[in-house]
Amino acid sequence: MKIKKTDYALIKEAENEGRSVSMSSVIDRNRTELNKELQSYFNQNYKEYKGSYDENEGEDVLYSLNEYISDHKIDMRSLDFPIVEGTDVYLLPITNNLQLKVIVADEYYGGGNYSKYVMIDRFIITDSATTEDVDKLITVLREYSVR
Repeated sequence: MKIKKTDYALIKEAENEGRSVSMSSVIDRNRTELNKELQSYFNQNYKEYKGSYDENEGEDVLYSLNEYISDHKIDMRSLDFPIVEGTDVYLLPITNNLQLKVIVADEYYGGGNYSKYVMIDRFIITDSATTEDVDKLITVLREYSVR
């Protein structure tokens, strides 16, 4: 019996191998030449991309991504803010070579202070990823109004 890795484990593995690509000007610790190429390509072709969404915007972004999941019949549970305090991490398949990393957080710090947000600032690639995969990601983000 093969054990399926969690999204979190897959993300950590990708980060260690330099396959986690930043969608902003932030530079990751481990990078490959392909990582550098695809980060630059994404940033050149989607300059207006934001990547961080507060509580209100986050609800809209999650709704849009859940439409994508439904429209493409992706076998995964819908994305939502955690039922209890915490942070959930998801990998949303875009192509066979690229998955979008989605962080959904609802953290309570005490004294009425909390942080509730959605962060979509990285994508995970295989060694076979190309600019065509990034083009598909940009198309999905624009089509589903994730800016």
